[in-house]
Amino acid sequence: LVSRNMAESTLEEAPPHIPFDSHVMDLDFHCSENVVAAASVSGSVQMHRYTLQGNQLVASHDHHKESVRCLKFSLDGQVVFTGSSDKSVVCHNIATNSMIGQMANAHGSGVNCLKVIDQTTIMTGDDDGSIKVWDLRQRSCVIEIKEHEDYISDMVLAEDDKTLIVASGDGQLGVYNLRQQGKLVAMSDNQEDELMSLALVKGGRKLVCGTNGGILGIWSWGDWGDLTDRFPGHPSSVDTMVKVDEDTVCTGSSDGIIRIVSILPNKLLGVVGEHGDFPIEKIAVSHDQTYMASCSHDQTVKFWNVAELYSDDAGDDGDGDGMEEADKEEEGGFYAGMM
Repeated sequence: LVSRNMAESTLEEAPPHIPFDSHVMDLDFHCSENVVAAASVSGSVQMHRYTLQGNQLVASHDHHKESVRCLKFSLDGQVVFTGSSDKSVVCHNIATNSMIGQMANAHGSGVNCLKVIDQTTIMTGDDDGSIKVWDLRQRSCVIEIKEHEDYISDMVLAEDDKTLIVASGDGQLGVYNLRQQGKLVAMSDNQEDELMSLALVKGGRKLVCGTNGGILGIWSWGDWGDLTDRFPGHPSSVDTMVKVDEDTVCTGSSDGIIRIVSILPNKLLGVVGEHGDFPIEKIAVSHDQTYMASCSHDQTVKFWNVAELYSDDAGDDGDGDGMEEADKEEEGGFYAGMM
């Protein structure tokens, strides 16, 4: 990876910023089209087609009565799912620009997190720590998990399509088996910090977790009791994270900076961009891995050209999975033996 400030790229390398009338809480890219969807604290959702020459509003809706906190496209890109502090979950068809489904009281508290499992199944997490799995064909909850005591901040489904890993504001990492009705597999020790964001790396062997205190906690697969490593490289909360490759993630922090971070060895490699002093709410990467988008309390969605970051020759060693490096770091690296 090239350790440089990618924000120094010329403006014509990325589409112009998209202004909003209120804080943008979440965003997601379409799976195949140059379209980004964004959800705002005002309750509105907008979808823009982006180009280097400019951006065009192609669809919008105001189905929610309160802030829209989470948003995801369906796997085929035909539907946008949204969750709100009004406790509802909405399914919106993009082609017809109309609501095709709504769970008006999906949760007992505000919906804070939403993930798509497949074409017929989504997951949602709320402010009180409840997780629900929804069958969209029946429009009903088929699994409910109530193991956490505070808000659900992020969820990751492992490549085995059954292991769900959950980060919560209660300071605990939960691991569940969705094929056994959400059975609790493991619950970590309390980390005495709010867990905010997740990414699986190193071929699924390592889980990176951003925390409210700015530390990146690293768990080893199957050893969920406590961290096996930590990287205190951020001055503020790590609220959002995306995987770049098996050895690298990008993080969005409440200090307004998007960073490129190497995992095992733990290094800050560079900066993608920033939102001034405004906290980063969410970062996401386009379908062709050319652009990263970020949203913040500055009421804008910003685009950053990350094509170089995601190029095939961007890695240092080109081994693809980072397994050997991870093992070395555990045996005798700088952070070895500190836990």
